[in-house]
Amino acid sequence: MKILQVHNYYQLSGGEDTVVANEKALLEENGHEVIPFYKHNEEINDYSFFRKMGLLYSTTWSQKTYDEAMELIRLTRPNVCHVHNFLPLISPSIYKACKDSKVPVVQTLHNYRLICTNGLFLREGKVCEECLGKSAYHSVPKKCYRHSYTQTYAVARMIEKNKADRTWTKHVDAYFCFTEFAKSKFIESGLPEEKLVVKPNFVKAPSTEVTEGKIEPYLIYVGRLEENKGIQLFVEISKELDIPLKIVGEGPMEAQLRDLPKVELLGKRPHDEVLTLIQQAKALLFPSLCYEGMPMTILEAFAHKTPVVASNLGAMQTIISHQENGLLFEANSADELLSSIQLLMKNEEMSRKIAETAFADFEKLYSRERNYERLMDCYNTVINKK
Repeated sequence: MKILQVHNYYQLSGGEDTVVANEKALLEENGHEVIPFYKHNEEINDYSFFRKMGLLYSTTWSQKTYDEAMELIRLTRPNVCHVHNFLPLISPSIYKACKDSKVPVVQTLHNYRLICTNGLFLREGKVCEECLGKSAYHSVPKKCYRHSYTQTYAVARMIEKNKADRTWTKHVDAYFCFTEFAKSKFIESGLPEEKLVVKPNFVKAPSTEVTEGKIEPYLIYVGRLEENKGIQLFVEISKELDIPLKIVGEGPMEAQLRDLPKVELLGKRPHDEVLTLIQQAKALLFPSLCYEGMPMTILEAFAHKTPVVASNLGAMQTIISHQENGLLFEANSADELLSSIQLLMKNEEMSRKIAETAFADFEKLYSRERNYERLMDCYNTVINKK
């Protein structure tokens, strides 16, 4: 099978980029041809002022993307197109190119960008669903995207213009949602339920057998150091922690964490080293303030039998069953986070059972094999309908 894989890379690499790379490798290992159609946001740095202003409109429709995609499709004749991120350089014009070329389209919904300008349902550190089922233009006065009127308007215009043109319903054959929670939000927004397929992300199985023993007692956080990840809670609980907290990642809140007691900043580390750190930790902390898509670090913790303590929002409350395969705490509550950590540290039997259940869930739901089956099922379904 030939798969046209479409992705607009971010300037700061994140989970979406990892998913794209993992799926490309998975498909190629199974004998399929992956045809890349990629753009990189780094090229915006070289744009002139006027070309940057042009993104106000090309975010909604890029004739350049349409022409390039039509030519690539003509030359390669893919069986299916799989779109990941299209903002801002690719634009929804990729859908029209596929439609005009009679190539079925599958879209992975990594976030809520089709219905929320910042893609997070988050404003001023709190969950916000004001635009859900309504107009995205409500977000413009609040500067929801990158704290900018102009950039928020560009994204809102893209959402509303393509909503009016029925792009999301007419030009996309199937959507991958990561969780039932995400699926419910997209149904509420007006996307056809019959086109929404729940397919979680996957992570590689550990290369060696995972043992339950932890070499040294510490907690770990892996991710961006920014407000919407709930990093402020680490500041509030640091003096009360009985064991160290190792933090892997970079971001604007790094300075606030640098001199905290019991906190060790490790910066950005190679992925293999991160996995080792996760495997040896007593627990992975995930205090996000937003719904999230499908946090890869939680799945990696499951795969390495490391208990997860996460906020009770969105994807986390779908992935984690409290006191079964992890612990949930009230989002943005430092007291509850601390209590959850202490409960886990004082109860070795609970910790062991949670680790085992999480690993069983990884094997059942988040393995490469299960993900490949779901990919192929969806691809074959949309191809056969054409």
